[in-house]
Amino acid sequence: MSLSATNNNTPPSSMSLIKSVIVPARPISVHSYDNKIYLVCASGDLLRYDLGLTGKGVLVKWASCLTSVQAYNNELYVWFAEEYLINVYDMTGTLKRSWEHFCLGDNFNKLRVVSNKVVVSSAHNQALTVYDLQGQLMKQIKCPGISNTGSYKAMAVCGDDSVIVSDYKTSSVFRVNIDSGEVMWTSKCVHQPEGVVCYKNRYVLVTNCNTNTRIWILDAETGRLLPQ
Repeated sequence: MSLSATNNNTPPSSMSLIKSVIVPARPISVHSYDNKIYLVCASGDLLRYDLGLTGKGVLVKWASCLTSVQAYNNELYVWFAEEYLINVYDMTGTLKRSWEHFCLGDNFNKLRVVSNKVVVSSAHNQALTVYDLQGQLMKQIKCPGISNTGSYKAMAVCGDDSVIVSDYKTSSVFRVNIDSGEVMWTSKCVHQPEGVVCYKNRYVLVTNCNTNTRIWILDAETGRLLPQ
């Protein structure tokens, strides 16, 4: 997909399909990095494509569903929620390290890495758990907007110190400062939100399961719903 905006100071106003590709199973998480696209599927495949969606390579083949992928500092961070594992691979798919993370999770929950910190949800504690890049526990941040169930919890990096979280069960989208632990704002504008992404660190794009592919746009600083 390509997003269009009139200039850099306005949110995107439309999107258009550039190209699509058939993948082995239901796609769960996608991340672009260094002119490559990394995708994990319900089949347990971690795939790599060129930006033009060509040159597919299978980097990892796992027995169960992969939950989330993010490339960071030339490493791939992959969460296996059903296995309670976070694995870190090099860019060829070779395992470098691994640690356990328990969560009442399902395969739509997401992990994100920001400023040398790995952030992942801990639904049973209604919190975000923060690890260093080696898997050492740094802190837990209590977040009232996180349900204590395994319902979908998506996440996006926003700036150098915060993440945007969406929780399907509580119909909440909120921004959390990872350094201070502050919940900066909470929005209830989207019913049962699922996908969330930060655009140019200025806008938060949110969608849910709807028939017309609607996207809601929030101000990243305030959480205010912007005119559609």
